[in-house]
Amino acid sequence: MYRLQTKDIATLYEIWCFIEVSHIVKEQLGIEKEDMEHRNRMEMNGLFTWELGRGEHSRILFRKDGVELAELVYNPKHTEKENDSVSMPNLVVPTVAQKPDIVLQLTKNDLHDGMKMTYLFDAKYRIGGKEKGVDVPPDDAINQMHRYRDAIYYKDYDSDQLKKEVIGGYILFPGNGEPNEVAKSKFFESIEKVNIGAFPLRPKDEQNRRFLEEFIDSLIKRKTSETIAEVIPHKGTVLEVHDRVLIGLVKPSSRKDYNKKFVESIADLYYTGANFPTTISLDGLHYFIPYFKEQGIRDVYKITRISTITAKEAKQNEGADASDLRLAFKLKFSHKLSDEIRMIKTEGMIDYTFIDTTFDGLMDLYT
Repeated sequence: MYRLQTKDIATLYEIWCFIEVSHIVKEQLGIEKEDMEHRNRMEMNGLFTWELGRGEHSRILFRKDGVELAELVYNPKHTEKENDSVSMPNLVVPTVAQKPDIVLQLTKNDLHDGMKMTYLFDAKYRIGGKEKGVDVPPDDAINQMHRYRDAIYYKDYDSDQLKKEVIGGYILFPGNGEPNEVAKSKFFESIEKVNIGAFPLRPKDEQNRRFLEEFIDSLIKRKTSETIAEVIPHKGTVLEVHDRVLIGLVKPSSRKDYNKKFVESIADLYYTGANFPTTISLDGLHYFIPYFKEQGIRDVYKITRISTITAKEAKQNEGADASDLRLAFKLKFSHKLSDEIRMIKTEGMIDYTFIDTTFDGLMDLYT
């Protein structure tokens, strides 16, 4: 009974860090309290004490104008066989269970619709020592973040493939030190180098709190292509982020059906007119988006090959001129930009047919 309603100081710090990170995410997203969906509840444990629910039982969803921007989850446990009410969808660990204190997922729509960037935080109410007047986190805590990043995967259940998921892992600890010295510390500089490190976070320490504020703000504002490009590739591999995309006018068979003809008839092949603009470079062109006049765009196709074919082959017309050559794009469906068809500005279309842009540039085209 003496333990009723009591909390271990380390657990209190862990819960406080979760609340503090939620405040920072809310501040940096610039949203109101009503835009936050809380799914938090207190649960009784086996020692007659109350504790904050874990996983899906302590989850905060951040939205703006109905669009999901971020999700924050407290103490989810990840295993390949874990119940979804405790774990997070699509995150698995094929080996042994992993349980980071705080999981932050930022939703990005600039490269793929609804793509999530995952970052882990672990709260440790311990100090590993002092270097040059600055408190440092425990070595074992930093090592744990390396293990989390290596162990937790994203499982694509459609293809049954495992993919690397976690971008970075960071320790939150009650360290003290002058901000100028903290900025030069090894545990802080390593964040930029390898996306593993630590942030000092203590109540009423507004100066060092700014390091975490500015970091989360940078994660929110950074483009997806930039984040992926900064991920260190494995030795012997080259990490490429393909951002260029060609939007091309496609004639639909039915105004009421957005892409029936394109999907059913020529989804694997798109051919140009007789004169393809010389201002559009084929080098580095990796994606194609069909545009249907007065309707808009929605789907993205990966360009797997570019070749030349005759008008006779393209139109399957025996009477066509065999010397009339066209560019043919071999395509494979990649993903949807959105669930709904969205109109774009077409004033800058080249020859009233093409727009040469990037995924980042798409944001400026939407009406």
